[in-house]
Amino acid sequence: MPRITLDMLRRRAEHNEGVLSTLEEITLHQQDLEAIEIVGDVCRNLQILYLQNNLIRKIEGLVHLKALWYLNLAINSIQAIEGLEGCESLKKLDLTCNFISDITTVRRLRKNIHLETLYLTGNPCTETEGYRQYVIQNLPHLFDLDGEGVKRSEVIMAQQEALPVELRKRDEAAKAAEELREYEEKKAAGALPEPTYNEKGERLYANTPDDRDACYREMQEKIDQAKNPPKDPNSISAQWEANEKAHARRKLTPEEEIEKYGRILQKNEGKFAYKMWEDKDNVYLELLPGKFISTASINVDIQPTYARIEVKGKVFQMLLSSEVAPSRAAVKRGTAKGELLLTMPIVGDFHVADLRMPVNKRQHADPTADAGADAAAPAPPAAKPAPEAKKIEPLTRGSLLDFGEKKPPPQRKADADLPEMVETKAGGLRPAKQSAQIEELD
Repeated sequence: MPRITLDMLRRRAEHNEGVLSTLEEITLHQQDLEAIEIVGDVCRNLQILYLQNNLIRKIEGLVHLKALWYLNLAINSIQAIEGLEGCESLKKLDLTCNFISDITTVRRLRKNIHLETLYLTGNPCTETEGYRQYVIQNLPHLFDLDGEGVKRSEVIMAQQEALPVELRKRDEAAKAAEELREYEEKKAAGALPEPTYNEKGERLYANTPDDRDACYREMQEKIDQAKNPPKDPNSISAQWEANEKAHARRKLTPEEEIEKYGRILQKNEGKFAYKMWEDKDNVYLELLPGKFISTASINVDIQPTYARIEVKGKVFQMLLSSEVAPSRAAVKRGTAKGELLLTMPIVGDFHVADLRMPVNKRQHADPTADAGADAAAPAPPAAKPAPEAKKIEPLTRGSLLDFGEKKPPPQRKADADLPEMVETKAGGLRPAKQSAQIEELD
């Protein structure tokens, strides 16, 4: 069943820009509400309140509404008039079509001296003899009762016949209280009569609050089935959903992780920022789940060797550097950033590396070899030296123009390797070998 929440009130207060502290009128009818909550605490300046056509059984939570002058609770499941003593400004009260059988409860409205209009039409109490006289006699300041004006003569006659009507109404109230007690006893014992059905197979309901609630639930189920009809189990979509549900991945518990992997896994599914440190007395773990995450959505599980934090289904699991005492641990949350701080007192000796050894190896290991395990452990391999950084030459005009492969510059030949030169007739120079060949040709 729906409940009154701050979000609902803000949505209904759009005409006041969602501000509740200065809200004067609000409508909460046809919301299937079962109780009056929050309204009297956050809307202190409320003057008009509509709560008709719900499933409310008790008038409560309105004691702080000093400025309320109109309250509509028609078509609900209210059985008694109560909880309105603090509504000092109440002028109009509508309780049409409820289940008020004890008419003597109208005496509780005597403190509402400004009450002028009262509607009780459709309640069982209106069917008793002397009903109108009794109400007028106890509430002489009324101007209108059930849509009919109260005359001066009616007030005088009610005062004259007050005693016999009072005695008769007391007897009827006692009888109604006894019937209600018997009904509650039968309900608690499960001895209520079986429901009856008509020729069409439709259930017949009595005029009681429980039957009204049952009728509402049946109607709601029919509406939900019409909106979301059941799928054919042989359809492709139904088979696909069943297959997905059967093969859906389930998060392992720490015990299942130890059984499967031999150790506790470290997780940070929500990618939360965290920090862990310790001093000589405590191990500290700080986690930032988010400022606007509700504390009710955070679950913390502290064990001697690890801490597990679940934030709206996202698991954060961390091995602790030292063994702690969970019974003396403390958890606090900041109000500025919403950070979570776990303070865990240190006890005993503990090494994280012990949990990383597989369970089967630990079970078959030699217990006498534990003492020298640290000494016999091989030394870690030496770290490889970092490669030298390549020298980057500065860019020049020549390097930008040279896109091909660089070739070494030509070497100058030594003087001994140069050919012997002779002078020609024209005054030039020519290799001596070439000059001899030319002379032979001549």
